Amino acid sequence: MQLGIKHQIPCCHGTNRRAGLSKSTGQSCRPTSVCAAADSSKQPPPVYIEDSASQKFLNWATSAGIQFPKLKPATFSGVRGLAASSDIQVDDVIVSVPRGKALTLPPKQRCPCPEFVSAAYWDASPWYVKLAVRLLHEQGKGQQGELREWLQQLPRRLDSPVNWSQELVQQLRYSHLIHKVTEQQQEWSKLYDKFQEAAVNKGSAPSKQEFFRALSLVRSRTFSGPYVASSLSDRGRLAALVGALVVVNTALGGDLSKGFGAAAAVFLFNVIYEVVLSNKLKQYAMCPVIDLLNHSSYNTTEVSYDYPRDAFLVSAGAAYVPGQQVFISYGSQNNDSLMQMYGFAEPDNPYDVYVMSSLLKWLEQLSPVSQARLDRLNREGLLGALQEVVVTRQGFGAQTLQALRYLLVPGASAAAAAPGSSSDSAAAAGSSQPAASLPAGPPSSYELSADDDTEQKIALVLVHACQQELAVLEDKQPNSSSSSAGGRKRGSTSSSNGGSSSSSMSAADVASAQAAAAAFRAEKRKVLTACLQQLTGGSAASSSSSSSSSSSSSNGAGSSAQQQPQSRDSTGAADTRTAATAGKQ
Repeated sequence: MQLGIKHQIPCCHGTNRRAGLSKSTGQSCRPTSVCAAADSSKQPPPVYIEDSASQKFLNWATSAGIQFPKLKPATFSGVRGLAASSDIQVDDVIVSVPRGKALTLPPKQRCPCPEFVSAAYWDASPWYVKLAVRLLHEQGKGQQGELREWLQQLPRRLDSPVNWSQELVQQLRYSHLIHKVTEQQQEWSKLYDKFQEAAVNKGSAPSKQEFFRALSLVRSRTFSGPYVASSLSDRGRLAALVGALVVVNTALGGDLSKGFGAAAAVFLFNVIYEVVLSNKLKQYAMCPVIDLLNHSSYNTTEVSYDYPRDAFLVSAGAAYVPGQQVFISYGSQNNDSLMQMYGFAEPDNPYDVYVMSSLLKWLEQLSPVSQARLDRLNREGLLGALQEVVVTRQGFGAQTLQALRYLLVPGASAAAAAPGSSSDSAAAAGSSQPAASLPAGPPSSYELSADDDTEQKIALVLVHACQQELAVLEDKQPNSSSSSAGGRKRGSTSSSNGGSSSSSMSAADVASAQAAAAAFRAEKRKVLTACLQQLTGGSAASSSSSSSSSSSSSNGAGSSAQQQPQSRDSTGAADTRTAATAGKQ
């Protein structure tokens, strides 16, 4: 979660200077819509958390200077969060965490735990590994740790798919995320191997499961933002020191007015220098209490660093009444990102999309595809628009439509070809595809709508593709998407990629993962269904069965309506016709 900068300068004039924070997940923008807190009648009622362990943590937080007077921990339908305990107005500061009580990573920090890992490993590691190492090191201190009460209440197991078995990952039935999660598991396994090599005391080094947990906690709870090296109180002490030097200089016969002028200049320079520096450097922070706030895309509640207080603050972006759950925004993230990093899919997420990896496969079920045309699309940089297709509720992207037009438009004879099509003819010369089957013009000439027949073919292909993807999500087609996500068969419990095996997970953990996967599939179905409504004018609102489609030739030989048979390869796997088969390794 990244932090957008909100400098309100000068702080020496009495105005707060805050640097806005945001979640560090690779997504950097915030929602543009501002929404009031949800109607309390539509929210699950809070069940306040009052067990002894939680009370011990809250007492520690209060004694550590963490302020949250209008919030109270609670669960909402079993999910832990924070509820308003009194009325909250827009812009109220609802949480304040002193920087010293957060787990922070300033830029270019030297290894803070050389007795735990080697300095060379620390210097070479990415930020999230460094924070995970700090987390593991703090946890290893046990009762001697300054943050022990906070660390003890962190979840022992996280629901993010990187911690799932391959069997459970396959239940997502969505090849794009399956591939990303499998890559993440492989990456984290390699990171753990390096961690083991760098551990000073290898006999007592944390296990792979503990390392994955630490990484999951960091990736789901860290904010990033502009770095400020010293607080305003530090600058005040500097000013006091400069003032003392002025007094001494005056006592020794120096000019008092010049001395104070120089002191003011030094102080102002240091403050301005901090502002300039913070625009270029980034810090990362995990904050107690703030990490209890759940996400909503419809909320603009922000986290910021307050320079005068030297604290991380949460300011309410909406008004709340007692009992309502208070939310924060992690940024404009789709459900792929939320599921991968946090283990949940947000219902009716306005930023959600569906990434389709099999459009060429669905196209070939209806119409043969010219290899010469694919080669030309590849040379023009448009083949990718058919291999990883981002589908929104509003439809398909312009480049995908452009590429489909080039594949489906009727061919032109050499004599009728447009001036720009000579290279197409040359391309066809080395293939079995006759030059006459190539379009009249290069792919760039098909940005706008083509003839009605071609546009109708495209619409049929897109409807068919959406329906086939829906069938995979609803488990009405055999799912072999593991072929694109590490080559494992569905049902395998192997954890060689890094995830846990099903046998090592409790029944409750397995059930939780299955429920999360089902909720994720439901949200993906919403995106495809809305797209189908756009394509069909609402006549195919929720259809996911095989449709009557028009089978057409990409050579423009016409079309005939017929029932399309189910392909034996109708799966959600990523399409195997990659750039390599189109002439690019």
